[in-house]
Amino acid sequence: VMLHQVLCPDGRSACPDGTTCCQLSPTQYGCCPLQNAVCCSDGQHCCPQGTTCDLVHSTCTSLGRSAPLAALPKARDVKCDEQTSCPDGNTCCRLSSGVWGCCPLEQAVCCPDHVHCCPQGYTCDPQGGSCLQGGDNRRPWVRKTPALPRGGQVTSRNVICDEETSCPDGSTCCRLSLGTWGCCP
Repeated sequence: VMLHQVLCPDGRSACPDGTTCCQLSPTQYGCCPLQNAVCCSDGQHCCPQGTTCDLVHSTCTSLGRSAPLAALPKARDVKCDEQTSCPDGNTCCRLSSGVWGCCPLEQAVCCPDHVHCCPQGYTCDPQGGSCLQGGDNRRPWVRKTPALPRGGQVTSRNVICDEETSCPDGSTCCRLSLGTWGCCP
């Protein structure tokens, strides 16, 4: 089972695959429940790709059509310790090297191999390479990813816009109307 997440430009926050990171404040990101969305300048809403935010009427407009603005829930990170964190919805688990890793499941069970994890209520079955529940219910186990330094940038996977701003790998830095940087797919 491979679960993907979108790493936000701050290098610490992450949103579920198929969503868009939008800046709520200078230090916080939210997850727009739309892919390649337009983030509104109010830092609270977003619109589908190809539309514009009409904050006066609280709608997303496109060639005379309009739809309601979508609200932005906050992207949080899960604190492993004072130096390390995982994206929201993850569980901190130790890797074989002793450093923290992130299991992309909430309240997961960390497997003793220090590589995999299982959903809550399941046990790790190293022989079968899977997660076991109640003796007969099996599902594939999940591979952990490295944890992120708290407050740090993950420059190896980011596109640098300037000294302070970066975008996730595979995206492009774009100047927004406010003069700030945005990330384009």
